[in-house]
This record gives sequence, structure tokens and C-alpha cells, in this order.
Amino acid sequence: MKPLAGKRIIDLTRYAPGPYASLVCASLGAEVVKIETPPHGDPLRKLDESAFDRLNAGKKSLLVNLNSRDEVSRLLSLIRTADVLMEGFRPGVIDQFGLDHRTVIEHVPSIIYVSISGYGQSGPYAHRAGHDLNYMATAGALYRSQKPLPFQFADFAAGGLYAVINILAALIEGKGGYFDLSMHDGLISLTMLSGGPAEDALSGRYPNYTVYETLDGKKLVVGALENKFWEEFCRIIKRQDLVKRASDPSARIDVAEIIKRQRGDEWEALFENVDACVEIAMSVKEAQTHKQSVHRGRSGNEFKLPFELQHTHLSPAPKLGEHNNEILSVFG
Repeated sequence: MKPLAGKRIIDLTRYAPGPYASLVCASLGAEVVKIETPPHGDPLRKLDESAFDRLNAGKKSLLVNLNSRDEVSRLLSLIRTADVLMEGFRPGVIDQFGLDHRTVIEHVPSIIYVSISGYGQSGPYAHRAGHDLNYMATAGALYRSQKPLPFQFADFAAGGLYAVINILAALIEGKGGYFDLSMHDGLISLTMLSGGPAEDALSGRYPNYTVYETLDGKKLVVGALENKFWEEFCRIIKRQDLVKRASDPSARIDVAEIIKRQRGDEWEALFENVDACVEIAMSVKEAQTHKQSVHRGRSGNEFKLPFELQHTHLSPAPKLGEHNNEILSVFG
């Protein structure tokens, strides 16, 4: 028996944050009914078919015209059979369809209603448009970055995973309620080490925790915070005189000159069997074929969630409206 077997989630979200949350829940055994609007459904279907397939595996697709009172009425009948409702519209939009949390909870007091938005349902930025990059910017996560990061932290961590945590907590408590989930809030919580000594140590301004460029343009990542790791690093680069300069920003210049003398694969070989917290920065594709990924079964194109439960096999992502007959037949 999977942990969420028997639980039904009605998912009105699109793109990434909400669909990632419901994907996790589907992997835990929940029945996820993905509500899509005509004529094209979730915009991610056309934007990135591969991403849509990964994010929506194991779900059912129900096509509903939210501007139709009759169809919304039938949807409410379905919601009465559900444990969780998720929506990811900008604040106020869901109200136009008569599916706001007050209305839904009045009809279904036991429902766990989760709203996922960029800045939450209140505040001066509540109605401001945005995407992952914008929320990262306003949360202080891109202050030293020159370009977007290759991972969507706001969407998946601050949005999706925090939604799952709220859902699981509410299911354990056994009570319905409304959850106003802000991706910006989630990111702020992830920056809890900022503003103190830890932020300074992790800022990249010191030689023992930063990124260096190799002769062939690769990136050598050094995370030698502890003295024992820094000593090993200095030993390998044959500069023991730098051991006492771990907190000297100017030492970065000396180290950078040394790292620039050899190719990335040469440095990788030198640090292969050394405990110094040193790695070569990989692309996403390179990471998928890394020996550690292969050993852990995380290589290739098959997307897997890191659950230590029994093997989870999800059905392919649904076609648009694929389960309309199956679901609506229950309501005649």
C-alpha cells in the first residue's frame, strides 16, 4: 500500500510548481485529476512536451470549461469526492470561476485547499506577474549571479515541495483548510543563512570556497571550508604556503593562476581519490551520465523521484481530456 493510496487530488495548476507537487503526490499513490481548460489545456503541453510528460506522469486529464457554470457545477461534484484541491492562478482569478477557497470550503469543509502563487494572496506584490527568475531575484537568490540558474528553485523547491509538505501535514492532522503558499516566501526561508558569517564564508570571495576556471574553460569547484580539506587542496596544488590564507580574499588570485595551468580532466584526475571537496562543474547532461548517477539509477532520460519506497511506476502523462468519460460517467 502506497502512503497516499485512496487520496484524490484535484489539480487546477499549470506549468511547473503545482504539477511538480501533484507529481510527488501521484508517486506516493494519490489519484491526481488534472483539470485542463479548452482548447489546448496546460500551456506546457506546447511549450515543452518532454517537460509536460515528466511533470504529469501518473495523472488523469479532465477537460473543463471554467467559464461554463454547468461544467464548474459538475467539477464541484467531483471536488466533493476529493481530499485536496490545488490551484495556481494569480490571486483573484480563481474567484471569477466560482472556485475560490471560501466557496469550495463552504461546499466541502473537509477539503485541503492549496493556492500556489508567486508572492502570496496579499501584499503589494500579490498581483504582480512573475516567473521563477523573478521570485529568485526578489528573494535575494540571484544577487551574485550573472545569468539564470539551470534549476527552477522557486518552482520546484519553494513552490512544489512546500506544497507537498503542507498537504502531507494537513492529511496527517486530518483537517481541511486553506493554505496560501507563496514561492517568494518559500525562497526567503531557504536564505536563512544569509546576513551572517555563514553567508560571508559561502560568498565565493575566499579561496577555499569558490569556482576557478581551468585551462580548457572548465569550472573547478572548491568547497574546502574545513581546514583539513583546505590543507589537502593546497597539498595537491603544491602550495602549502596558502594553508594559512584560507580567509584571505587576495589568495584567490594565486590559486586562480595555478588552476588555469591545467585542463579540467587533469585536475579531476588529481583530486579523484583526495578528500578535499573539489569537483568539476558538470552540465545537466553530463551529470546524468556520471558514474554516481548511473550507480544510483538516476541516469538517462527516465525521470525518477528519489523515494526510498517500493518501486514507483507511473503511467505516461495523459492526453488532453483523456479521462473525461471515465470521471464524468460517475456523475451521469
